Amino acid sequence: MPILLNIRLIQAKRELSSAGLGVLVIFALVSFLIYAAYTVFQKTPDAYYLTAFLFLVCVSIQSYRNDKQFVYVHIRQPYFEMYSEYLALASIFSASSLFTGNWFCFPVLISGLFFVPFMKFTVKQITYFPSISSVVPATDFEWISGFRKSFGILVPLYLLALCLSWFRILPLLILWFITVTIASFFTECEPLQILKEGDFSSARLLKHKLTRMAKYILILQIPVLVINTIFNPEFWLLNILFIPLQVSLVGYAVCLKYSTYEPNKNAIGNNIVLSIASLGSIIPYFLPIPLLMAIYTYGKAIKNLKSYLDD
Repeated sequence: MPILLNIRLIQAKRELSSAGLGVLVIFALVSFLIYAAYTVFQKTPDAYYLTAFLFLVCVSIQSYRNDKQFVYVHIRQPYFEMYSEYLALASIFSASSLFTGNWFCFPVLISGLFFVPFMKFTVKQITYFPSISSVVPATDFEWISGFRKSFGILVPLYLLALCLSWFRILPLLILWFITVTIASFFTECEPLQILKEGDFSSARLLKHKLTRMAKYILILQIPVLVINTIFNPEFWLLNILFIPLQVSLVGYAVCLKYSTYEPNKNAIGNNIVLSIASLGSIIPYFLPIPLLMAIYTYGKAIKNLKSYLDD
């Protein structure tokens, strides 16, 4: 088995072993997404759009991964190793196309993925907008740091969502991508001194984080969704359900961070489970899944934080 793929499997097993009963939720979510992909592959041109989307997801991962130089220099057959990762990821959701009339989407996708490992450029994370700290309190340091790093992506996307608010589904897709980016703010654990700075109990700290998170999500998304509802009144229920769906996703990211919190730890391993939850958060009638995952992880976060705050 390729070395990198084996490492990913070990990481996935470690994360799943710590998820407890949450494994059932993850399994149900992945199964649903595979079935949803299968139904999409039965339709034309939707099958082409999904194929392109899966390809772009892999391109995005390649563009942002920061281990490329290490892989190119220290691992034998680096291009094959990275290709095996993307092939495994894409195949989970695209192999079902072989059983549809659009079966050729699978060979087209895996052929296109062959070129992805040769993309050696890395998107640089530049710090923008230093004055945001005068608007957002220092206790919301995840938002300050995350917004500064992602300012060049988030602001153009949000303006695009506003400009396209009267379209039906497109602004919701843009808002979903913004939400996924925001969820990534919660992958780095702060030092213990900062965790204890507010003199909060574990329950109060988590409540504070979740309340502030919900507030920011509402401020960002309500303007776009209101305009979208005015121009597309038949989508009013979809737009209403979209808000708790996105709040649940970021809430899950917050709880997941503190359920595995260790001072100064980069909880990048959480991205495996969070990525799966992110895919499900764009389907409104799948609302219970990210919400249940957030509720389940909330209890684990309280228990973990007690060892740092309630002693």
